[in-house]
Amino acid sequence: MRDGTPLPLRPRQLEILTLLALEPDGFPPERLREALYGERPVTASTFKAEISHLRRALSGGVATRRYALTTPVACDAVDLLRALETGDTAAALRHYRGPLLPRSEAPGIVEWRTQLEVAVREAVLADARPEHALRYGERAPYDAEVHQHALRLLGPGDARRALAAARLSTALRDD
Repeated sequence: MRDGTPLPLRPRQLEILTLLALEPDGFPPERLREALYGERPVTASTFKAEISHLRRALSGGVATRRYALTTPVACDAVDLLRALETGDTAAALRHYRGPLLPRSEAPGIVEWRTQLEVAVREAVLADARPEHALRYGERAPYDAEVHQHALRLLGPGDARRALAAARLSTALRDD
């Protein structure tokens, strides 16, 4: 989002924007190209055209020599990362909407997706509040360890135990 308005971007531009938002110091051109395409052969003109399209969508908000954002952009993944860095599991769960760009195969996005997924899960498992395990469990229905954690945290008379037990049963059955 920019100025509260979602940006209509194509998938590749969204990948570039996400990478730039998550790496505020930016990228040398070759490193950004690798984060987007990996080993796939892509012409320099194709890569530069994608950057150019994003720059236009951001009214010039991408630096040229070292690709970096020069304009503020809201990004859920950045908000999630900041919450994780400060140990605020509640805020992290508010910002967590599931895997980062789940259809993307860009190596840089895949790497960030994995890091964020592991970090959110570990924060939940380290947290002593059952509501966090229950909330994360909605997005991770097959994660038996998270559902077991919720059950350990919920008191014997807590009505939410039924939900955690049902989720655990489903996760174990589908293993």
